[in-house]
Amino acid sequence: MPARTSKALHAWQELNDRQQGTLAVIYDLDQAADVGRRQDAAQGRFDDRPASVWRAIDFAHEPAMRDVFGWTTLQERLMWRGWDNQGNGSTMAALERRGLITRDGKPTRWGVMRTVCLTREGRAAAKAGTSLTLGGRAKAALGRRSWEVLALLWSTHQRGEPLRWGYSTTIERALIDKHVPPLAHSVPGGYEITERGRDFYREHYAAHTAAHADVRAPHPDGTDAEPWPPAVDTILTQYRHLYRALLAAWKDTVKARQAAEKEADAPLPKATTGLPATAVALSEQRHGLWCDTARQRATLAAEHADDLRIRAEHAARSFTAAALTAYRAAVAQSNPLDGLKPLSPNLEEWDEPPLLAPPETGIHAIDAKAAKLHAAAVGRPLKRRGPAPTRRTRRGNVRIVDRPPAEPGAALYALAEYLYGQVQDGALVRRLHPMG
Repeated sequence: MPARTSKALHAWQELNDRQQGTLAVIYDLDQAADVGRRQDAAQGRFDDRPASVWRAIDFAHEPAMRDVFGWTTLQERLMWRGWDNQGNGSTMAALERRGLITRDGKPTRWGVMRTVCLTREGRAAAKAGTSLTLGGRAKAALGRRSWEVLALLWSTHQRGEPLRWGYSTTIERALIDKHVPPLAHSVPGGYEITERGRDFYREHYAAHTAAHADVRAPHPDGTDAEPWPPAVDTILTQYRHLYRALLAAWKDTVKARQAAEKEADAPLPKATTGLPATAVALSEQRHGLWCDTARQRATLAAEHADDLRIRAEHAARSFTAAALTAYRAAVAQSNPLDGLKPLSPNLEEWDEPPLLAPPETGIHAIDAKAAKLHAAAVGRPLKRRGPAPTRRTRRGNVRIVDRPPAEPGAALYALAEYLYGQVQDGALVRRLHPMG
């Protein structure tokens, strides 16, 4: 029986692609404001303004003269994601109608700055749609950077040496001032983890590796306790390198064919005035031979390009199959080496393994992206929800429409690369199956 969709996640799924992208940008800025306010408070600078004021995000100035009034941070973030165009206002209105944001404005010297602010429901929807952690887990006591530094302190202690840093704001304020006893202390030449810090690392390892799965934190019980065999990453990297090498060779061959075709079609140079007919005939003969050899090179390059295209597509498919195997093992918490085939040196023995859909992790942001990439890889792309993203530069607001590359195996490689990025170094295992 499928898991019940939360109200917040349902609200996110009801949005089209553009609305989701816009809400995600607003959420990122909202969280950045929250972090900044907490950092100021830790340094004794307290902000007593109501949340409706300090959480308000500048959206767009009226009149909309960007060459005069500049761009807001929200507009810039939307531009880089491809969602900044004339439909911004209607998108904001749609989010407001759904109760996910509120809209307001504040006077400026030359007009009005329109602002937006997340509602509690909007914040919950954005978090449910973009979070990379499972719900219902114990919240990590340390933020990502603090956990990363504590892991560094643990690692240097295991090597019998201090962390050779100068003054560290993270260590001083997050690991020393906020904990009694402190998790670290300064020593000549750097910092060391304290006994309390080592106990904390062991006690909170599971929660923090789940919350900050992209941080490489060694297992407190040593390398033998690590759940992800390093050989998996080695094998997947070999598949990736093979595809990239074949793709580079294909590109070089296509360029060679194009150059040869251009030479083959080159017009006969104009003969010098007064040149004898016999000399002109010699020049024409040389040019004809040059064009003939160019056509031969173009034909040969075209044949080679076809061969390399097939090989690159095979390599992309093999990389994808291997990445899917590792991904399924990470979700199931099984040994990925049981089904992962090492790269075969004989390219003629490749088969066409079926590319079954990736299993669901229970994390919507990961599952939605994996499903979309898999659908494109197997030739059944999901229907776009809403308008396609378009990008434009700040100079002249020129719209640039993104087109998918016409490279062999591009869609397969995109899926494989995404899955590999999720499982690499055991990140997905730590995210889904916290180790005690």
